[in-house]
Amino acid sequence: MASKELFRPGESAFYVNPTTGWAIGTIKGYAKGASGKPDKIEVDDNGETFAVAINDAHPHTEGSYDKRFDDLFQMGDLHQSTLLFCLKARYEQSGMMFTRMGEIIISVNPFEFKPYNSPEAMAKHTEGKWDHPHTWEVAHKAYKKIIVMDRNNQSILISGESGAGKTETAKTLIDYLGQMSYAHSCNAVQKQLADEVNKKLKASNPILESFGNAKTLRNDNSSRFGKYIKLFFDKDSGVLMGAQMIHYLLEKSRIVTQNEGERGYHVFYELLAGATPEMKAKYGGLTKAEDYECLSKGGQFIREMNGRVTDDKEEFVSLLKAFKDTGITDAEQNSIFSILAAILHLQNVKFETDEKTLKAKIVNKENVTKVSKLLNVDEAQFADSILVKNRTALTGSTYADVPEAMDMRDALSKGLYSGVFSWLVAKLNHVIQPDERSKTKKLRYIGLLDIFGFENFKINSFEQFCINFTNESLQNHYNKYTFIQDAEECTAEGIACPIVEYPDNQPCLDMLQGSGGVMQLLDQQSAFKLATDGSFTELAWEKHGKHDRFTQPKSTTPDRFGIKHYAADVTYMTQGWLEKNSDTLKDEMRECVNASSDSLVAGLLGPVVEEKGGKKKPTVASKFKQQLDELKEELQSTDSHFIRTVKPNPQMRAGRIDNAYVMTQLTCAGVIETIIMKRQGYPVRQEHKDFWLRYRIVAPKKVRQRFPSGTHPSAEDLPGVCREIAEHWCFVLSSPKPNFDIGHTKVFTKSKVNEGLEIARHKKVSRLLPRCVPYLLRWIQAYKQKKAEIEEARRKAQEEIKNAKKHSTADIKSAAAGQTDEKSAIFTEMSKLFPHFDLPVILNVVENAKTAQQVTNFLLDMQKQRVSDALPVTVKTIFDEAKLRDSTQEALIERGVTDREEVFKLTSEQMEECGFSVEERDNLAGVLLSQQSNWIVNQRLSLLMGAEGRDEGEIAEDLARLEAYAIEIKKDLEGHLAGKYKNVTVKGSFKKPVTKDQIERFMAMGFSRAKAEEALKKAGGDAAKACDLLLTGGQ
Repeated sequence: MASKELFRPGESAFYVNPTTGWAIGTIKGYAKGASGKPDKIEVDDNGETFAVAINDAHPHTEGSYDKRFDDLFQMGDLHQSTLLFCLKARYEQSGMMFTRMGEIIISVNPFEFKPYNSPEAMAKHTEGKWDHPHTWEVAHKAYKKIIVMDRNNQSILISGESGAGKTETAKTLIDYLGQMSYAHSCNAVQKQLADEVNKKLKASNPILESFGNAKTLRNDNSSRFGKYIKLFFDKDSGVLMGAQMIHYLLEKSRIVTQNEGERGYHVFYELLAGATPEMKAKYGGLTKAEDYECLSKGGQFIREMNGRVTDDKEEFVSLLKAFKDTGITDAEQNSIFSILAAILHLQNVKFETDEKTLKAKIVNKENVTKVSKLLNVDEAQFADSILVKNRTALTGSTYADVPEAMDMRDALSKGLYSGVFSWLVAKLNHVIQPDERSKTKKLRYIGLLDIFGFENFKINSFEQFCINFTNESLQNHYNKYTFIQDAEECTAEGIACPIVEYPDNQPCLDMLQGSGGVMQLLDQQSAFKLATDGSFTELAWEKHGKHDRFTQPKSTTPDRFGIKHYAADVTYMTQGWLEKNSDTLKDEMRECVNASSDSLVAGLLGPVVEEKGGKKKPTVASKFKQQLDELKEELQSTDSHFIRTVKPNPQMRAGRIDNAYVMTQLTCAGVIETIIMKRQGYPVRQEHKDFWLRYRIVAPKKVRQRFPSGTHPSAEDLPGVCREIAEHWCFVLSSPKPNFDIGHTKVFTKSKVNEGLEIARHKKVSRLLPRCVPYLLRWIQAYKQKKAEIEEARRKAQEEIKNAKKHSTADIKSAAAGQTDEKSAIFTEMSKLFPHFDLPVILNVVENAKTAQQVTNFLLDMQKQRVSDALPVTVKTIFDEAKLRDSTQEALIERGVTDREEVFKLTSEQMEECGFSVEERDNLAGVLLSQQSNWIVNQRLSLLMGAEGRDEGEIAEDLARLEAYAIEIKKDLEGHLAGKYKNVTVKGSFKKPVTKDQIERFMAMGFSRAKAEEALKKAGGDAAKACDLLLTGGQ
């Protein structure tokens, strides 16, 4: 709980805004709460005043969060407000969608293309080259563990709400692991195998998305099922051998109805939009989506989100191609489309009450005829299956009323579609599973779990209960795994594991799934014919009413109850639970469909299950729980990795984070609980060497005397020295024990200790920084002088090449006079090969070399050096990447092509005149295309640097100079100034008004406010000129 003393009037603070969530305001004073005591603070936010409880506020200090923190555990002040604002700054200001939280990756959906997600970036990442967090690094680590480290099977758990990017993340991870496999393939056969498996996995995506995804209010391509994909690798070669997929809890209700503004499964709309007139006639006279009851409940027929429309007709073409690529035959496709059409026609079957029997009768029997033909079943038997409620030898047939008939029709539609989906998954598994070649291999797998996120709507039903039960179980696995992992690191480091009260949600799980739990009560009531949703609800109230994770409503109407989940309190409406939990497919329906002459149709609903020995048919809840138990057992047998995906705002707009919306997701993902758990332990962990290098500047005097500047402790002494530093500052900070510990390789500290060390270091560096200015001035002067000399030498080299005279035959003969015939011949040949060299130079080489080959080698080396001296590094890099010969480069220099602008202007005719080969021309075109994309990145960087209005070449030159400055400064000042100078523009004219940011930037460099203001005024607001004035003393 935050202390009132932490909040002082006039200071800024984080506070919970009732509308926008966590925000930053200025403290005005204190306010009285309900108790009459001043236990609230008043916060001003842009002229609006809020009275906030102390617990809903947090001190806002400079440096409490920084967008440069790519690991949230780096923050000294680890709090939900600082975490949120760090993510917000990284996403909105730096365009970074990925952030680490220890070993976890948080991924905020960008809703736009990012260069660091490109195929080129992926290629570099597979080589182990990355500077920033990425979901790919999770896959990379998992792959290395099974292939390089010979570790256990791995699993990657991807969670998040609809629209957060779970499915896209899973797809890119599969692609990445495919690339890793291809890179590790040692021969053509292995590469072919890896490529085949990767292509089949990619081809399966359109099928799964068409049949398993739908447009919802939150996402236009929302996965309505969970899946666990296991990728199998040969552990010796690292080659991807195959895959297997398990699916969970397909949302069946969407087959027959949708919420307002939503659609059913994509495949129905794609079929109706993409089928030819002949196909539509073949499948019972299909028309348009608006004509079908089961597709029009949501009133949405276009797959659109924020103006982006997906063409269902084009998607149908992609689906047909995917069918072909995965080996689904024409006959099988015909059966699939027949079933889909049958569902559409079946859902249009109308019922009315027969006046004589008061039971249901079919109004439009022609639809029953269409369905029977499409399914290849007996029409009379099929009609009976949706009209007869039950049939016994004693009482005969009992017919259904209209609502009951509609329920049976819907149950059959759901069963048929669910059966098709399961058949497709089984078919795809057959295609992507490891083939015969893998039987002799030792396989390891990486499992990817793409599961539905925690849900809490205005109305929550049985589907949300199952989804949230899944997330509660997975959160339990996450809590235990994270705690155990933390404890294992402490044990490996030889330190006592801190006492951490990790959030244990096992009591909630026991209440849901244990003996007498909610799920068991539901199954018992589902098996009791006289039971109702109300009786089930009353039984749950009676059994769990006093449980601290169960909430009973004040109303006496038995239609709801509440569960206090790890993420939020959720109220569930229980209408229809018994029906949804029961397998309402009658045996007569199964018998009718199983008798189909179409083998694919005949296997959709499964065999008729007889109840023997009092054993009841499995319910939806019991089957789902069994699947979940198997999944948990699977996960517990693997090393787990976690990716938390986040949707930045409900509108799915790029570049903006909605604070309250994102905080809810972070809570649902267990991120906040992780922070609470980490704060209890040692959240900051640094290698001994890193700890010493960072904090030696604030080491106690006795340590500094033993190790003066430039000296370091030995490996044996280093742990003891780190202990001395930590003990000294724990004493100074009066930090309660335990506050730190020294492991075998790392220093473990509490966040408060780390924060104190960072503050002390910052103050010390700020005091020492001005002393560095004279050294920096001397370096700048030397740098400028050296650069001027290089530029002059380059200019001379270019002039020599440009002004070199072509050797005439007479000049060559004259220079060769007096040489032997052999030497004269070599000299003549070399004079023609190297026309830009002076004849005396060539002659000197010929006279001193023994063979013609030696002469050639010497002159080639001289030519290479000459070209290198005449070209800027950036241009030389372009030429070398394009593999241009030195003679070609010389010809370009002669034409004055010595900067990038001139290179980009080269025409085909000019290349031909310079002696380009076809290969050189193609290579240069490819390199220039790559350079062009880098220029676009530079343009974006220029906006961050405030360099609007400047040409691209100038910006790129500035970046190169800034990089050179940063490298040298880092050497001299141990990394402190590198970050500061990245934001200092060295070249260009901005003519902007003096800003607070500019002044603070120069103050951070060690200059006083007065000097910074004076320099900026003299420079007319030009930061570059002001920088020069300050660094040169105003000269």
